[in-house]
Amino acid sequence: MASYGPADGGHNVLQHQQASAMHPGATQYADDNQYYDRATHSSNSAHSVEEGVMEEYSEKPPPPPRKRFYKNKRYWIVCSILTVIIVVVAVLLIVFVFFPMIAQSLINKSSIGVDKAQITFSPPSDTTTTTKRQEYDMNSTFYMNMGSTLRHTGPFAATIQFHNPINVYYNKTIFLGTITLPETKVSGGSGKLNAITAFQIQDTAQFASFAKDMLANEEFTWTLKGKLDINALSRTATIDLNKDIVMKGMNGFPKVSITSFNLPSNAPGGGIVVELGTVLVSPSPIGVQLGTIAMDIGYDGVYLGQVKADNVNLSEGDNNIPLKGVLVPQTDPAALEKISGLFSNYVAGKMSTTSAIGVSAAPDGTNPINWLSDGFKSVRLNVGLGLDKPMDIIKAVSMGYLDLTFSSEQPYAPVTNAPAVVADFQIPFGFSLNITQVSQELALGTNTTGKFATISVPYVPSQSDQAAGKLQFAMTGVPITTMPGKEALFDDFTYSLTASELYSFQVSGNASTQTVTPIGNITLSGISFEVPTSLHGLQFLNSTPTVVNSVDMVGGSSAGLQLAINVTMGNPSDFSMTTGDVNFAFLSSGTQLGNVVLSNLTLARGNNIKTAASTFDPNSSPVGSNLLSTFVMGQNNDVNIAGFDGSTNIASLSKALQAISIGTTLPGLQSTLIQSAKLTVNEDSPKSGVVSVQVSIANPFTASLAIPNVVSSVTYQGMPVGNINQDISGSPITIPGHSTVQSQGLDMSMNVEPAAVALLLRQLAVAAGLNTDALDALYTMGGLSIEGARSIQGNSALFEGFNISEYTMAAMKALRTDLQLQTGLNVGEYSTTLQFSQNDVAVETDGTVTRLIPIVGQPIVQQIVDGALLSFETIMLSAPTDSAFTVQMKGSITNAGPFAAEIAFPNQLTVAWEGSPLGTVGMPTIKTVADQGANFDVTGTFTVVDQAAMGKFAGYLINNADFQWNIYTENVAVTGLGYTFVNISMNKYVTLDGANGFKNAVAIEKFDLPSSDGEGIVMTAITSITNPSQVGFNLNGAGFSAWFKDIQIATLNSDGPAVFNPKATSHLQMKGHMIPQKSEEGLAAVTEVFETYLHAKDSLLDILGESGSGPQGQVGWLTAGFKTLKIEDVVLPGPDTPPELIPAITMKNMQIDFTKSAYAPPAGSTQVEAQLKNPFGFPLGVTQLNMNVIAGLQGHKVASLDIPDEPATTSPTGLVTTSFSDVPFKVFKGAEPLFNQFVKALTLSPNVAFDLSGSSNAVTQTAIGNLKLNNITFDVTTSLAGFNDFGGSFVINSESVKVVGATKEYIVITLSIQLNNPSQITITLGDMNLDIYMNEFNAMIGTSFLTGVTIVPGMNTLNSEIHMGGTSTAALLQMLSNFMTGATTPLTLKGSEKSTEIASLKDGLGAINMGTTMSGIQDKLLVSTDVIAGLGILGGEAKTKINLYNPLDTPFTIMKVEAVVKTTIGGSTFQVGHIDYTLSNPFTLGPKSHGTTDEWPVKVDANLIQLLKLLFTPDLKLDITQNATIAIDGKFGAILYYYQNSVPAKINVDLDLGCIFTGTCTSSDSSAAFKNLLTPDVVAQLPNELKVKFAPLLAPPASANSTLSATPASSGASASASDGATATEDAAPTSTHDAAAEEATTPTEKEENTSTAPADEPTDSPPQEATATGNAPAPTAAPNV
Repeated sequence: MASYGPADGGHNVLQHQQASAMHPGATQYADDNQYYDRATHSSNSAHSVEEGVMEEYSEKPPPPPRKRFYKNKRYWIVCSILTVIIVVVAVLLIVFVFFPMIAQSLINKSSIGVDKAQITFSPPSDTTTTTKRQEYDMNSTFYMNMGSTLRHTGPFAATIQFHNPINVYYNKTIFLGTITLPETKVSGGSGKLNAITAFQIQDTAQFASFAKDMLANEEFTWTLKGKLDINALSRTATIDLNKDIVMKGMNGFPKVSITSFNLPSNAPGGGIVVELGTVLVSPSPIGVQLGTIAMDIGYDGVYLGQVKADNVNLSEGDNNIPLKGVLVPQTDPAALEKISGLFSNYVAGKMSTTSAIGVSAAPDGTNPINWLSDGFKSVRLNVGLGLDKPMDIIKAVSMGYLDLTFSSEQPYAPVTNAPAVVADFQIPFGFSLNITQVSQELALGTNTTGKFATISVPYVPSQSDQAAGKLQFAMTGVPITTMPGKEALFDDFTYSLTASELYSFQVSGNASTQTVTPIGNITLSGISFEVPTSLHGLQFLNSTPTVVNSVDMVGGSSAGLQLAINVTMGNPSDFSMTTGDVNFAFLSSGTQLGNVVLSNLTLARGNNIKTAASTFDPNSSPVGSNLLSTFVMGQNNDVNIAGFDGSTNIASLSKALQAISIGTTLPGLQSTLIQSAKLTVNEDSPKSGVVSVQVSIANPFTASLAIPNVVSSVTYQGMPVGNINQDISGSPITIPGHSTVQSQGLDMSMNVEPAAVALLLRQLAVAAGLNTDALDALYTMGGLSIEGARSIQGNSALFEGFNISEYTMAAMKALRTDLQLQTGLNVGEYSTTLQFSQNDVAVETDGTVTRLIPIVGQPIVQQIVDGALLSFETIMLSAPTDSAFTVQMKGSITNAGPFAAEIAFPNQLTVAWEGSPLGTVGMPTIKTVADQGANFDVTGTFTVVDQAAMGKFAGYLINNADFQWNIYTENVAVTGLGYTFVNISMNKYVTLDGANGFKNAVAIEKFDLPSSDGEGIVMTAITSITNPSQVGFNLNGAGFSAWFKDIQIATLNSDGPAVFNPKATSHLQMKGHMIPQKSEEGLAAVTEVFETYLHAKDSLLDILGESGSGPQGQVGWLTAGFKTLKIEDVVLPGPDTPPELIPAITMKNMQIDFTKSAYAPPAGSTQVEAQLKNPFGFPLGVTQLNMNVIAGLQGHKVASLDIPDEPATTSPTGLVTTSFSDVPFKVFKGAEPLFNQFVKALTLSPNVAFDLSGSSNAVTQTAIGNLKLNNITFDVTTSLAGFNDFGGSFVINSESVKVVGATKEYIVITLSIQLNNPSQITITLGDMNLDIYMNEFNAMIGTSFLTGVTIVPGMNTLNSEIHMGGTSTAALLQMLSNFMTGATTPLTLKGSEKSTEIASLKDGLGAINMGTTMSGIQDKLLVSTDVIAGLGILGGEAKTKINLYNPLDTPFTIMKVEAVVKTTIGGSTFQVGHIDYTLSNPFTLGPKSHGTTDEWPVKVDANLIQLLKLLFTPDLKLDITQNATIAIDGKFGAILYYYQNSVPAKINVDLDLGCIFTGTCTSSDSSAAFKNLLTPDVVAQLPNELKVKFAPLLAPPASANSTLSATPASSGASASASDGATATEDAAPTSTHDAAAEEATTPTEKEENTSTAPADEPTDSPPQEATATGNAPAPTAAPNV
């Protein structure tokens, strides 16, 4: 027998089977029959299985030529042996050959049923899972917890181990991804397969398509493909897995229901928050962790909004998903109409079909999964939204107040107005709504009678209070329509409303509303309700008494008097009622006296004041006549009004109104007819005895009354006063309605004898309660003897306040008479007689009664006037002119007699001085008090009759202590005791105090110089003037001049009125000018006044009078008097303390050079501003100044500036601006530490406050001349903007950074920085240095040197040289690496005590702390790399040359390299190799130059698969990380950590692979060894494009006579039988092949092949098979490597 080697057909069969394992599609139709067919084919082959086995396991040679076997003894021995062998072989065949076929058949016939599967996106915590927990992409990986049942697994107990990963296909062809299945066990034909596996998605787009089908379809099929091992009967077989799993899909979720629907609130961004309780029934056993889902909801094509749910885990059966989102606002009317229908259906209990469309799913709540969201977007749910029954929204209805209008035309359709119908409503939603309109269809009825009327209410405006649950609207002009045939029920309805206290009935119907919501204006219709309501009834109008308010007589006819009766009727109901005309009977004591008609009656709610028309005939019966008389005399009478069958012509009200009966009281007339009488005493009455009486008659009625005759007797307290009996029918007394008429004079006979009148006067005085002592004294003085009067002597106490005229008239006011009357009365066409009595009628009298008072003699009054004394307290002159002035006189008259009097002066009084009349003055009436006289304060006009005399008098008055006036007249009138006496004479002398020259009486309290004008400096003053005279002046103006040392310096005039109050101190506002001075004496005088003021001292002035003015200007006689006035030594006050003339000094900028002197640096400022605080307001311009300035800090003097004379300017606001330069800023001895502190504060702070004090001499410009003000002191606090640590940062100009050299200690770097100076200080610092710290290590890595530094305001560009070194090697090397790799490094520059040699700057510069960042160079160090390798690459050996670029400006040397090289191909990153090499000759690159290194050895770390990927990857890029030992400029040595990604690379491999594909390789060729490494496992892990290249190398050779041949086949061929069947024998490879493969695989390759090799990948190009004739296809061209 021939034996098979590694290249024979047996090996090719194994290769074919391995290829089939790589391509599951190659075995997807394999089943048990195929295994049986292959066995049959094998038995017919030339080389049988038995022969093969015998050849493999038998070592004996063939038997010798046969004898007759039955005679050969050895036959039986051989036979026995063969039998044993055959049995063993058979068993072995069953166990080793047929067992895999049996196992395959069982697997093929078995089934997998998925009981439950849950898709999640969080790695499982269970440690028993078969997948490693690691970071993963949720879009390409999810986890599936799957519980499955294995059925029909055969009779044997077995353990199943899967060759993971297992490929999962959908619809048999779509490769979804891979899963990992755990080991499981079966027995008794079934088993469980429970797996928690990561599902690695192959193609997310394909998986998204599958997800859509899973969600939409009723079922779907997965196909699991791969390999598995079955261990049974102590035998393990590797078989194919190609198993369909049919699972239920979601079927589009046909059962979805909404369990709750809530709209709890308004959405913050607009719209309504919606909450949906949703039950989604999933028929599928597959659960999905959807996480946060979003769905668009809609209705009838209208997008309603988006809802979301969190933590959604979809599982089989009911899934309660609480969705929450926002119903978005709508603006389209059509959309709002549809939404209105949706809400209306919901309210009405109708079902509406809504839609929900998936939008996204984010399992982790944040990041959507693309394929899951795409699948979820296919979800289209149609969900019914509705209630089982209509919502009970309307809880109650209150009709409120109704207005019912009945008419005879429509008796059963009264019009209703209800202004405030209130419905209690409750909507189970929380969003805000405003019901703006409502319409209703209502029905009225009772539970017993049913419905009897309807109300149809169109849309009307409404107001809703959602919080209170109140909806209010009005019904206007809506009829209550009685249903046909229900009129009797409606009559009962109106009767019940009339009779009842509270009447209840039912209101039912449907309502529609127009509602404003956050999503728009919608209409809700179909709101049904049936609720009870009630109304308070009329109670027959007897709930409160009906009150007759008034009775008015409006006319008369032949039938009787016409009355208008005003009544108050209480309507206790909730409705008003309009009933038309209502007629009631008018009854008194059971007798009908007429009728009462209420026309067009409307009974409003509450009290109704109505006027009824009534007829009344008092002449018809004694009851009527008595009712009239008692009514007029004010007595009350009981009356009644009652309904009857003719009360109304409205049918629906007849039953109700005829049942009404109302009792009331008719009140008597409350006013009297005779109001008063008037008595007039004629001039001849004392002789004729006839007085005139007029009667005032009031008509309280509307109708006019006429009185044709009067018969009356008049008495007073029973004493007859007079009688009247007069027929006036020719001119009757006519009183119009509601008016009072005074009759014509009626003659009354009266006794006018003096004794009778005196007696009547005294009785009336007594009746009036008057004291009769004075009256009796007068009677005694007149010699009258009256009954009851006493004899009394008069005195002052007795006559105190007594006025005889007033006394007489007051007594007559007590006259009230009693009348007995019988008069005729005519009212319209009706006549009757009115008899009545009226007492206590008031009688009016007038002054005519004083004609009876005797007159007292005139001599008594003249004697009293002569003895009276006249004096003045003060006299005030005002409004003077040349001819007159107003005079106010305040004084008294004493010794004026025993009784009070009024003294009048009908003519002017004459006033004279020293015998010369000055003028005349009018005097008003003066009232005296008995025994006291009178104090008066009166005003008159003084007319000047002699101006010259008046001028002399004025000067005398102003300059002397007193003067005397003579006042006289010939006509004085005195009124006393109520009587006036005339033609009384008067002549009096009066002495008054003068002004005495105002000595020591004038003080300037305050003055100001507020401005300047063409006349000089405006001057204002407040002065106090004490006037010792009794005569004062109220002038329109007074003029003065001010003098200092005989030089006039100012003019002053009163600013407004000049008031000099008598005997008082007056404050006078003055205004004038300090006048310009032309002479040196004048300027010296003014300067002395100013300097005196600035030193807080007073100046003494002389004030001279200049003029006096009245309303028309200067008054001649007054000015003449004023010019005599001179007031000496008037004090011009200085301030309490010297004024602060300079309150602030600011240096807007500063220039200071510390290189000249540390403690006396030259300083300057181009803008020094000093605020000039003028104590006055006039412009004060400074044109030149010098200053001696001391700068202080913390209360200590620090330094001084002596600024010489410098020009200055002054702004309108008083800001003085000057400048100075090169003035030493001299630090006081011992103040150096404070100065250092000041400089440090300027360096670090945004603003530094310090003190400035000293003095200044200034030349000023004023409107009165140029004044030099010396020694102006100041002491202010000012501030200067500091450097603020230069903002704490600076910027390195990255383009300026250059590495220019090095020493052994440091690297030299030059660069420029940008430094911002936020202050206005220009500072010259000279040379300085700052330490550089690396923030990451907080370590010093060098020093920055700056020379000749001057920092100006704003941005400064400074050049720096950095010496990068230091003690922290780690920080320095990290900094160097960052710089070389282009990284950005945060740095800090810090000052130190060595930063400067200038002592005053050390503290400031030493505290600097500024941050910055330094960006490394962007040029790449590694340009490219070339890798050179031969067959040694398979053993990990190669070499490389690197093309380098030196980006520095100094030489760069490499001495040792330790590098790791990686790359990324196909999304997988692996290490290519590493370098650890010390250069025998250090490699140096010049500045900015390129160079290529010698060959450096490389240790290759990539396995064969990775090498193949490298070889066939175009544009290869490598990532290189290295630590290099370098030297910069040949001096500074360091270890540089450097990394650079994507370095272009080329791999040059000296390996000819062509012979592999042509089959011409010899055993000594390196290519042959390479080929031996290309095992099926290796090729299976290659990318598809490389599989195509190398797969043909694995195919078996073809045989010409269709047998398995030992001849090597061409590349790509595979064995095939002549009938096209495929050989199935698994001829194992020899140990030689296994050893070779093992030898070619490094430990690293083993690890990666077992742990990181990718899963089997499907291919559309299956391995080529040999044709039936055994001819192989043409060899594939070998790759050109």
